[in-house]
Amino acid sequence: MENFSKQIKISFFNPIIHFLPLLLFLVTGVYAGRTVANYVSIFVLLALALYVFIAYNHIFIWFFLSCVIFLAVNIVGSLIRVPIIFLNFRPLLDEVLTLVFLGGMMLLQKPIKKGVIALIPKTLPMNNNLDEYFGFIRTIFLIISGYALATGFIYAFPTQRGTAYLELVQAIYVGVLFFTLVFESLRVQIIRSRLMKEEWLPIVNSQGKIIGSEQHQASLGEERKFMHPIIRVHIIQNGMILLRKRPADDLSYPCHWDTAISNHIRLGETVENCIKRTAQDLYGLTEFKSFFLSNYTTRTQFEQHYAFLFIACKMNKLDLQSEKVKQAKWWTLQQIEENLQEGIFTDNFLIEYDLLKKSGVLDNNICDCACKLKETIYKAPNLFR
Repeated sequence: MENFSKQIKISFFNPIIHFLPLLLFLVTGVYAGRTVANYVSIFVLLALALYVFIAYNHIFIWFFLSCVIFLAVNIVGSLIRVPIIFLNFRPLLDEVLTLVFLGGMMLLQKPIKKGVIALIPKTLPMNNNLDEYFGFIRTIFLIISGYALATGFIYAFPTQRGTAYLELVQAIYVGVLFFTLVFESLRVQIIRSRLMKEEWLPIVNSQGKIIGSEQHQASLGEERKFMHPIIRVHIIQNGMILLRKRPADDLSYPCHWDTAISNHIRLGETVENCIKRTAQDLYGLTEFKSFFLSNYTTRTQFEQHYAFLFIACKMNKLDLQSEKVKQAKWWTLQQIEENLQEGIFTDNFLIEYDLLKKSGVLDNNICDCACKLKETIYKAPNLFR
């Protein structure tokens, strides 16, 4: 659970952390001057950098990008020489520079996203984080723009009550920033709590080793597809195979015939528990025995899978009319052979059918009992172990 919680935090990193030193620098500069603002903001920057490096080391280089922005605003603001004609606007220099850098980042949003994704480990889905990052940039860009325009107007058209107006604008500016920081922090915590209740899938490599995780629903919209482990169980009796028709709204293979039992393995779930959960969910089976046959990988435009292929015999209490099984039926080998080229089977099934034939488990009467099935599988070539 601890690793799961950390994965949630990484997948929904608080965007405030990126810009807190910069915002503190701007706000402190309003009331205490640039020197104090430098000390405060740099101290916070170093503290946050250490925190991110320890707690979120995989995405530290992304945080480093925000550090560079802050340092650029600070250094350029210190070196620039304001012409006498604009001397009255000198207090707004840092805000203007910040707007220039933030505006440039928004214009270069696509290449920046590609660059960050290229630098971050491929096991970490970053689309959500980057969307939040640039969303927060837009928010503070609007706030700082409003403050700069209002303050600039006061400087450009001085009045007797100019000081009072300036103090009011500064108070509103700081108040809005404070509210935004609190609101964003609460929103991130609420979303993280909700994500803890969502279904998460392991990310595996080509050998089936878990190297990360991501939210199931979010993975469907990701351009970069990670490989997830799945279970595939064929129920066989007297040389016949039980197949289930996928629903019409299925993302990958609508209305195609497929194995009787298949599902994603959830994060923290064992292969065996996933099989038991799915068998009970689909067919109401509480006692279910299956035997491992093989592993294989598949890739489609929607998903990548590392499949665990299992074989099982027919169960006595098999409910083929449950709510989640709209259509299922037994297929003879002849029926399957006659329809192999008709495009009615999933690609996964076509791979598995070839493995089933080569393994010998489709021979007549092989699956009369679990003992014969187990013996047949264990005698199969090493290719299927």
